[in-house]
Amino acid sequence: MSASGMEYTLFIFGNANSDMNLDQQDIDLINEIAAGKTDTTHLADANQDGKVDGADADQVKKIMDGSATEIWVQDSYEKPVKVKTPVNRIVSLDRMIAENAQTIGIGKKIVGIDENTVTRGVILPEISKMTNVGSADEPDIEQIIGLKPDLVVHNQYFDEALMSKLRTAGLTPLSMIYHGDIQNSLGYSKLLGYLAGSPQSANEYVDWMGGTLGSIHDKLSGLSEEEKTKVIYLYPRKGTALGSGGNDCPTIKTLQFLGANTMTTDTKDTAGKVMDTASYFEIDPEVVITKNPEAIVMEDFDEALGYGFTDKAAAQMVLDRVKSRPGFDKIDAVKNDKVYLLDVNIVSHSNCLGALYMAKALYPDQLSDVDPYTIHQEYVDKFLKVPGLDVKKDGIFIYPDLSN
Repeated sequence: MSASGMEYTLFIFGNANSDMNLDQQDIDLINEIAAGKTDTTHLADANQDGKVDGADADQVKKIMDGSATEIWVQDSYEKPVKVKTPVNRIVSLDRMIAENAQTIGIGKKIVGIDENTVTRGVILPEISKMTNVGSADEPDIEQIIGLKPDLVVHNQYFDEALMSKLRTAGLTPLSMIYHGDIQNSLGYSKLLGYLAGSPQSANEYVDWMGGTLGSIHDKLSGLSEEEKTKVIYLYPRKGTALGSGGNDCPTIKTLQFLGANTMTTDTKDTAGKVMDTASYFEIDPEVVITKNPEAIVMEDFDEALGYGFTDKAAAQMVLDRVKSRPGFDKIDAVKNDKVYLLDVNIVSHSNCLGALYMAKALYPDQLSDVDPYTIHQEYVDKFLKVPGLDVKKDGIFIYPDLSN
């Protein structure tokens, strides 16, 4: 990948140098480790037998030429998982992974989906019709068993107790970092391609999207602290409560990757607890007012934004509701019309697309040559392969609209 900013680890055992690829460099390093010429590395033991030797180099060769009958991978809990390959039948408990399966060319291997993916018919016309196994948190395990999947996948919040139940039923569950995390989600996209026997088509998507985001990162990487946009990330919680994120929040990490000052230092929740390193929490609105951000990024939870939503008046009502909160009229972001609604499905789920829109909103001058709508359209046409879908006419993904 040419862009320097977009780096991740391909969590396949055998990727001895822990970079983004599985290649001859890994075989050479494994052989050096086996010969005692250098120390072992975390992912060097390709067959997970407790030692690094020629068998691990052979395993890497088999993965590379597509003849491996099993592949050991590292899940989001940093645990090794053995997957029989190639994977031909997948149950997905996450809408992003289901969408990603389509983008990397293995959509036809999805045989079961969670109830959220059922609602994604606009962009997943075929996958959304697959067997609905219910809630991602409490799926119908008997129904999943009946689908005879080779793999059951979910994002990094895959409940460990549920995974244990699935393993007891003879299934192979795999938690993968997808939710909101742009770099690791691309790494797991590539990993899924290897498991399904389609690394080439997966690499095509990952290289395209990774190169696009890496290029944006590189353009913004030289910003001084004064030039970084001060932004607060918000999302709706029950009633009128507001959620936000600390430095462990995937969306916060994305904003930081894009060169933003996320103002996470000394951020308190409604109980007054400092949440700087937290993931998600309920933020005290007074903290937002006091911090006085230059921009606010607010997720919309399928109320007025997304594929199939075209009513800008409805989006404006949601935006006005945010901006008219008590005391928010004092915030620079509100005064200067720098409050942006973003579709949750492209921020927390199809997170790479969300990164494109957020970057353009925060840095329109530095990214004058970047059009997120054009890139999004290419994603729909080339990778999702949804005929006739016009992202400018058939959905609202950021509001107010961005102009070049």
